[in-house]
Amino acid sequence: MSYNRNMNILKLLRDRNKFTQEFVSEKLGVSRQSYMRYETGEIELSSSQIRILANLYQIEYRNIIDGIMPEDTLSYMGPNNRDTEKFRQIVLYALQTAGDLVYLTQTDFYKLVYLIHKDFYEQYFVKLTSLYYPEQSLSEGLEIYANEIEKMESENLIELLNTSIHKGQSKKIIPLKRANLNYLTGTEVCFLHREFAKYSTEF
Repeated sequence: MSYNRNMNILKLLRDRNKFTQEFVSEKLGVSRQSYMRYETGEIELSSSQIRILANLYQIEYRNIIDGIMPEDTLSYMGPNNRDTEKFRQIVLYALQTAGDLVYLTQTDFYKLVYLIHKDFYEQYFVKLTSLYYPEQSLSEGLEIYANEIEKMESENLIELLNTSIHKGQSKKIIPLKRANLNYLTGTEVCFLHREFAKYSTEF
């Protein structure tokens, strides 16, 4: 898996600030050789390393995670509502990757989406998508995610099917399209895999 999209920003930020690789690697507490592997995307940063670099360059954690230079953040979010589209790809990716999730009730699936957003914020101190905010309660999250996922059904991105397992009380969510991972960084994809594994035994 390639992390080049969000690792390229490390070189851009370092060059703009005229820092050497030795200087930045010292700040991270790693060797220069190890730091070079971060810049080339061979290995990914930990959440603590992202915080160190964000403080070093005086930028938001989100810029490093998304691989977006600070001056490009506004256009990145832009009028095309890329953030909402990102949320939809996360839902599709969850459905296509973690097969057991399709047996969850709708409410449980919405709860899982909420917990994924909450855990990401607690780990990286930035929002996975704008559909989450730090003070958001579970009930608020369920309503927001349910509304967005219903819109996905109306646009033929997913299908809600009655099943014998759910006996008409809830529905099985079926993805009709594959997720476009161009909306997700390598860090986010790895995070989602860890979340699926963590919650697979809790639902």
